[in-house]
Amino acid sequence: MTDHFDHADHIRNADRTDVHGCASFGDGHHVHHIRARKAFHDSDLSVGALVHVLSETHVELSWDGVRLVFRHHDTAAIIRAVDAAGEIATWVPQWRVLILPGSDPHVPATFTLAAPDHWKDCVPGHVPVLAYVPGL
Repeated sequence: MTDHFDHADHIRNADRTDVHGCASFGDGHHVHHIRARKAFHDSDLSVGALVHVLSETHVELSWDGVRLVFRHHDTAAIIRAVDAAGEIATWVPQWRVLILPGSDPHVPATFTLAAPDHWKDCVPGHVPVLAYVPGL
């Protein structure tokens, strides 16, 4: 596990403040706290990736000459996390979870990303704001 995650005792899900009323927890939508914990647990299987937001729903990750495009329902939340702490993220492919340092290195921002061919539209509704997940 990388150093900046060893000290993390909380996960901040930056896209939970979603303004467009999405209640989905699938790839490219909100991160369920169990999935986030599993991604942090398996972060030794991760890669460091450069994050580049392409549009309102598309984000590109690149590392070691690889460039992959994914979808997310609210790339503005990813932009806020990148603006707060930089465009270098941890990508955990097994869980399709993107981890950005955020403004507080002990409270990283987490997102799920969907392959474009596996994208499903948002399910209308609201997800209660969950700022922290204790017990990592």
